[in-house]
Amino acid sequence: MGQNITKTSGAVTVISPDTGLTAQQEKCAVLLASGIRITDVAKAIGASRGTLYRWQNQLAFQCFYNLMKQDVKNYVEGSVLELHSQALDGIKASLSSDNEAIKLRASMWVIEKINQMQVGSTDVRSALKIQSNTEESWSSETRYKKALEDAGIDP
Repeated sequence: MGQNITKTSGAVTVISPDTGLTAQQEKCAVLLASGIRITDVAKAIGASRGTLYRWQNQLAFQCFYNLMKQDVKNYVEGSVLELHSQALDGIKASLSSDNEAIKLRASMWVIEKINQMQVGSTDVRSALKIQSNTEESWSSETRYKKALEDAGIDP
């Protein structure tokens, strides 16, 4: 299926049928998920902070952002696993040195925080399906198809 193209104020906006987002929104989600501050992301993509906050309220954006967060988390977890022997050596060395105690506590805190990072839904279709089933104003299947269409996503 093709991309959804809309025209607003003379500008053509291309919405990905896979994510329901524009390329600018996808770039925004990638940058935010990588830990860049919202002000810096807004400058980098040429949008206002208010626009970014509005995007963050959109279900399609939330799902793509969560997918990017999952990628970052997987990368960090993989990197941590690669460092396990060094970490164990560091822990062993820290146990006998007062100077290393602060480094050890900081390292453990970072690892704990990474493990506690929660990632929400990463599949916009599934999230829209769940959302459609929780609202009762009309049939859930009709609501789901309408939600996909509104988000610019191919069913």
